[in-house]
Amino acid sequence: MTIEDSWLRIENWLREYAPAAYASLPPAAGTDAVRAAERQCGLVFPEDLVASLRRHDGAGECLLPGNYRLSGAAEIAQDYVWWIGSQQRDVHDDLRYWRSSWLPLAGDGAGGSLFIEMAPGDQYGRIGAHAHGDGGRFDDRPQYTSLQALLSWAAQALSAGSAADVLDYVLVTDEEGLTHWEDADAEQDGMSVVWDMAALENRHGGL
Repeated sequence: MTIEDSWLRIENWLREYAPAAYASLPPAAGTDAVRAAERQCGLVFPEDLVASLRRHDGAGECLLPGNYRLSGAAEIAQDYVWWIGSQQRDVHDDLRYWRSSWLPLAGDGAGGSLFIEMAPGDQYGRIGAHAHGDGGRFDDRPQYTSLQALLSWAAQALSAGSAADVLDYVLVTDEEGLTHWEDADAEQDGMSVVWDMAALENRHGGL
């Protein structure tokens, strides 16, 4: 799916089944805002990131599997500048805790984050994960080859109600009607699975 296709599928699902999360989606980032963020970072953002920002400047309370929240243009720039400024300037880039070619993309609110590899070459555009105290790493699974692939996978996981290929996450909703992803084996005290897929398909004619 294209970025537009993925966002449309996500929006349609949220509008019907998680209206609070849908209402939290930010409006599109303007061209000036995207260009300003690029100037702050000294990088030209990948086309799929620009397309996503031009649809929504971040993701509000709509979370990717793993409970990562996509950042808006200004937040990406702010985080990038902070990371680069926090590095030891006399340490080679390959040995740094955060490399200058890593563009912040999303955070989980607990010190973990996703980033886009910006270095030219066959890794350009790949999604990596950064763990607090553990540095960055790349996953070989196809959903992490690009932001376009990640959003497509997230849209499909949302429709299916699970992301079984990543620690068996399932989608749940809290009492406020906001969604997040839980480990399928974890205790879900006071939480309920968002839907029964078979029942919804019968009632709504499929997703």
